[in-house]
Amino acid sequence: MIIRKGLLVSLIIASIIILSVAGCKKPIPGSSSSGMSYDPSKDPLVNPPFVFEKAPDDLSEIDNDQTLHLQLDGNPNTLNPIFLSTHNEVVVSGVLYDGMFSFDKDLKWFINKELVESFEESDDHTTFIVKIKPGYTWQDGYPWTAHDVVYSWSQIIDPRVPCPAQKPGTDKITECVALDDYTVKFVQSEPLATRKWNLLFPIIPKHIFEKEKEKYPDLKTGDYYIKQARLPVGSGPYKIIEWKENDKVVVERWEDYKGKKPYFKRIIFKIIPDRNMSLLSFEKGQIDVVERLTAQQFTRETDTESFKKIAHKLWGIQWLFAYIGWNMDGSNPFFADKRVRYAMSHALNIPLFLDKVLYNLATRSVGEFHPDSWMYNPEVQPVEYDLEKSKEYLDQAGWLVNPDDGWRYKQVGGEKIRFEFTLLMPQGSRTAPQMAAIFQQDLKKIGVDMKTRTIEWSSFIEKIRGHEFQAETAMWGTGTDPDTSWNLWRTEEYEVGRNYGGYSNSRVDELFVLGRREFDFEKRKKIYQEIHKIIYEDQPYTWVYNEPILSAINKSIRGIQFSPRGIFSFDPGFYGWWVPKASSKGPVEMKP
Repeated sequence: MIIRKGLLVSLIIASIIILSVAGCKKPIPGSSSSGMSYDPSKDPLVNPPFVFEKAPDDLSEIDNDQTLHLQLDGNPNTLNPIFLSTHNEVVVSGVLYDGMFSFDKDLKWFINKELVESFEESDDHTTFIVKIKPGYTWQDGYPWTAHDVVYSWSQIIDPRVPCPAQKPGTDKITECVALDDYTVKFVQSEPLATRKWNLLFPIIPKHIFEKEKEKYPDLKTGDYYIKQARLPVGSGPYKIIEWKENDKVVVERWEDYKGKKPYFKRIIFKIIPDRNMSLLSFEKGQIDVVERLTAQQFTRETDTESFKKIAHKLWGIQWLFAYIGWNMDGSNPFFADKRVRYAMSHALNIPLFLDKVLYNLATRSVGEFHPDSWMYNPEVQPVEYDLEKSKEYLDQAGWLVNPDDGWRYKQVGGEKIRFEFTLLMPQGSRTAPQMAAIFQQDLKKIGVDMKTRTIEWSSFIEKIRGHEFQAETAMWGTGTDPDTSWNLWRTEEYEVGRNYGGYSNSRVDELFVLGRREFDFEKRKKIYQEIHKIIYEDQPYTWVYNEPILSAINKSIRGIQFSPRGIFSFDPGFYGWWVPKASSKGPVEMKP
């Protein structure tokens, strides 16, 4: 099960929705004034009912010797589950590790009953006793025990171990002890609404990681730990066979796995950063899934005989938003001023971008939470495209137009500074450069010069983690609860988490604490709706659009489910995918 491994990496935001297998709960028009009209609900290649068929009870109908070829848009930086922070890392590492808890397509927490024998919660919601079934092992044969759980917790909370995505929540566990080899006791200092999610942290093998701890207390540096990050000893249904940089990661079904075995014998994760190349590779049969098609690919470039012969398209709602993040930490003279951030948001022509680039398949984003989520605040109104308002805000902030050259300047620290900044973009995105081109033209009209810089994904992540940017654009997907965005917005997360732009608001800091402590659903909902409203009013991001599920999949594959996290970053994800045997369901076209 793909997230059963305990990988609660908060790649970001929040909570609960049920999606119909037919696709989007709300229609997305898909029409464009650019002269092209497309309605995905009328496209026969989109969401054919049989792709959602669950695996049959009769396993003889399933071809369990198939290889699933998936695409990654960049190299993972690590496969050590406590250091994960990107989608690529989560997807690959997720198949290698098992854990005691997980969540389903509706983001509902549940117990992994294949590994856990019993789970008890005290009446005051602070103490938890978990009994593990004997017989589970790591892939090198060592027993999987309570001592591994305790060791993993101790390493995550160790300040010498740099794992900012895992510390929030896990650090609320004040005591984690092994009562015996297969029983773990967890204690949290206070009853929390997030109490069960706090228990969902990744488990690593103690006997492997304790060996070099004294020499390398971060569990990350040194040849020994670098090797563990690339060729880990896991406990999940797949074991790693090969990792070839910029090419592929290969995993194979671990036949000694004690839990339910996946239907695919092996998975090959092909590293293909370029969207054009990924679609070409798909049509050549080199990969079986393109998780994220561009709108142009989905509407225009899939209307070919070669595509129709092998593929179907998937279209649905997911909670994924694109943004431009502003560095407000004072390292540049522009974006610490909220008026400047508002000027930037008013200057981005999102309606034009949605129409010309995204063919209206996507909807505009209005803040932290998706409109279909329970914590979304409907009172929040978008900052509309308006160059006149943008000019007014810049004038108020002291950035004035020089009539000699048309650019804006301001006296900062006795020096006349021109309003000129760089937008950092990750390699592989087709939409970011198009958005930037639209943005550049309008900024130029109001006297602001924006340059762009595109860098490889891992370097991009390194730069924004180090706050080495003026503006950056990327996407956040959803976490499992709104509390998972704690380390995006809390003030102290600038130093230890993923508050890359240096956002700080004392009321938001306070509300996140209240949200953890509130058990009443309606009261908790109001807390996160207030967070939504305040953060949007502060404009630390220019929120651009909510990206729907736009995927291509080999027509032989069945068992697809939709989730706010997309098509496979949940349980069972692609562990529920299967291919019928030719004799029972007709010919299939996947590779052996």
